[in-house]
Amino acid sequence: MPNRWFAAVIGVLVPPLAFVYLSRWRWVPVYLLAMLAAGWADLTLAGRGAPSGLGLLVSAAAAVQAFILARRVRFDGRRRWFNTWWGTLSLPLAFVLVVFITRAFLFDLFRIPSSSMAPTLQPGGYAVMQRWGYGVYGAFGLTLHETEVAERTPPRRGELFVFRPLEMAGQLFVMRVIGLPGDHVQYANKQLIINGGRVLTVFRDEEALADETLGGQSYSVQYLMTDGPGRRFDYVIPEGHFFVMGDNRDNSRDSRYLGMIPAANMVGKIVLSW
Repeated sequence: MPNRWFAAVIGVLVPPLAFVYLSRWRWVPVYLLAMLAAGWADLTLAGRGAPSGLGLLVSAAAAVQAFILARRVRFDGRRRWFNTWWGTLSLPLAFVLVVFITRAFLFDLFRIPSSSMAPTLQPGGYAVMQRWGYGVYGAFGLTLHETEVAERTPPRRGELFVFRPLEMAGQLFVMRVIGLPGDHVQYANKQLIINGGRVLTVFRDEEALADETLGGQSYSVQYLMTDGPGRRFDYVIPEGHFFVMGDNRDNSRDSRYLGMIPAANMVGKIVLSW
């Protein structure tokens, strides 16, 4: 007979796994879907500042049901490996390892921390960052390896990029790449000029929003003021550095204030957002 208390504890920690341990397969997808739905709802509610706790309810329900079912389960013959405590625990450990490797070397999940990239990215939203090819590998605040800058895929104009700002250890920002090493970047009257050429900019009727096209990327930018600091500049980007800006042009702490971003501090490209 399976251990009731072990089944209950696993039900609290990883609800579907408790029913793998008990070989009650029909409940595995039920609690998997419930766990995912509750997690999504909790994240959404938390992002809006509302109380949440659906995930705790799912865990509590799974623990109670697993405890009750464990009293009724009888294994015919020899137990399979997943009906043992060590086999059950090996599954989440393997899952955690796969998640860590994926986030450290392939794709990482990035939460939008501010409104600097509005209207493209909203604060509290999420984005997927591609790490592979960009040379900075690590996850959960831990950097495992960094390749030489010359071996990395270089950022391109118009791309959304995650970077480590200078003198702000441990933080990650996301901005749009505007200027590459050696570029001459000018900005005045809401118009970007790169190497003497105007960036295609089309203003909407309300004048607070404009559509820009840079490097084959089309996106929207917004303005909150008629004029203000950072509305005019003229820079030549030094070698080994990039110039980045937020799409929220009047409320963005970007290269106008942070300075040029060293190539070694460019972490990865945003490939998906919601």
